[in-house]
Amino acid sequence: MKNIVFIVLLFFSCKISAQIFTNRDSNSTVPKFTIENGKTHIYHKVGGKTELGFTFNEVPQVFDYGDGRTRAKMTVTVTDKVAKRTFVITYTLFRQTQKYGAGIEYTIDFHDKRPTKVLNEYFDGK
Repeated sequence: MKNIVFIVLLFFSCKISAQIFTNRDSNSTVPKFTIENGKTHIYHKVGGKTELGFTFNEVPQVFDYGDGRTRAKMTVTVTDKVAKRTFVITYTLFRQTQKYGAGIEYTIDFHDKRPTKVLNEYFDGK
């Protein structure tokens, strides 16, 4: 029963406040992503400036809350004229420290003869 109450409280707290995840690698082209008001925003560096790259009308859903951690995951695919892009966004709340760790596996499947590219980015949450 306590776990159910905790998850409900976590769910509503996630909906109310924005979660900001900052990339651990300061030289990455994906400097951050945010979860706010039922949307997920992924930002990219373009010409040295951080710009909004993708917005999804969904958020990662909690799928496991055992062993002192709460885990959430979301998979989203976007197709344009250049490539099919698949994002697998995961994050974990470590309940003992109340700190977040997150990751994005970003797969780019180009429509031309270029090979498929897979990027893994790791983030710390606030």
